[in-house]
Amino acid sequence: MRDEAFIRGKTPMTKAEVRAVSIDKLALDESSRRVLDVGAGTGSVALQVAKMFPHVAVTAIERNEEALSLIEQNRRQFGLDNVEIVAAEAPIPLDNIVFDAIFVGGSGGQLTEIIDWSHALLQPGGQLVLNFILMENALEAAAYLEQGPWHEVEIIQMQVSKWQELGQGHYFKPQNPTFIIACQKERSGTA
Repeated sequence: MRDEAFIRGKTPMTKAEVRAVSIDKLALDESSRRVLDVGAGTGSVALQVAKMFPHVAVTAIERNEEALSLIEQNRRQFGLDNVEIVAAEAPIPLDNIVFDAIFVGGSGGQLTEIIDWSHALLQPGGQLVLNFILMENALEAAAYLEQGPWHEVEIIQMQVSKWQELGQGHYFKPQNPTFIIACQKERSGTA
């Protein structure tokens, strides 16, 4: 989905190229049933997952009122009925719900708590993908994940630049570098 297709406002959004890699790292397939998007912002990840995998139930958690409105506007615009929007600050109780994959786009200062909460919510073998633009947050997450019960911790740094006109010429306008961390919950289901 193109970035221009989303209603944006001032809410941060995971850009198309980063979204593509992040969604790929969620490792979704026909057997996937539930995905959680934490700190959903405009809902770009949640909505693209819902569009690509119409059989998947997607839950988008967001605390910001403007962002919640944008997620709902974008959900309606794309006609996606498989997205549930939850107005809350994670982590929150989600009793008896197990997810195949969890994407964390924002942690609101609750990074390690959200990682532990995600571990409890994921089915064995489930994927956790986190995005960061701040290096300190990425380093904190990586160190925490590598000492915990996670497998195959992978860290990617992406820098995307897009071709833009400038006067009579062109240049590549850079976007923020993004750190993508992907890992898997142990398959045994034990911590």
